[in-house]
Amino acid sequence: MKTFRTILPVLFLVPLLAGCAADLAEHDYRLNHPIAVEEKAAVALFARPAGGASLSDADRDRLGRLAEESLRRGAGPVQVTAGARPGEEDAALAFAQTLADTLRAWGVGGVSVAVVGGADAVPQPGIAQVRVPVWEAKAPECGTFERGLNPDYGNAPHSNWGCSIQRNKALMVQNPADLVRARESSGRDGGRAGTVLDKYGKGEATGAAKEQSTGGSTSSVGSK
Repeated sequence: MKTFRTILPVLFLVPLLAGCAADLAEHDYRLNHPIAVEEKAAVALFARPAGGASLSDADRDRLGRLAEESLRRGAGPVQVTAGARPGEEDAALAFAQTLADTLRAWGVGGVSVAVVGGADAVPQPGIAQVRVPVWEAKAPECGTFERGLNPDYGNAPHSNWGCSIQRNKALMVQNPADLVRARESSGRDGGRAGTVLDKYGKGEATGAAKEQSTGGSTSSVGSK
């Protein structure tokens, strides 16, 4: 009977404790205000110059800005698609190759080239489309206080807590893909990089000291 009286309060307490389970999102601002990373595309159209003329300075400038976007937050290979009328496929392909070569000169790695024809083709004949897949971070909207400013029974902070941190990260990150996955290792020595930066900050020489070479003579062991 004594054992039963000891177990009975415990049986009543277990459901109460189960009902008090707190939502971790209320205590972790990274879960409460997540940053969404989506794949978008920067797209630009270029008219093929008449008579095989070279690209204009304005077109080169636009290609340069597209190349910068690809290098900064690229999400995949760049696609160059040129529209052509029947019999103009070679000229359209040459124009697409010119655009692709210009992008490669800016440092863009993967660039694919294609030519499409027909009245319903996209882009239209005489036009080339450059499509650059990019990552885009969606910053959370801040300023909401559903739970109010006063602490609740779960000891959780207010609902807007940490939102500005997440929003700033989304707005300032160079490559939004860094928020969801780690980059491949560059193979560089992190310890050596830290040493170089430390010396640079102190105004010291950052190069490794040159080893002193010592003179030697050729061994005569085994020679006749």
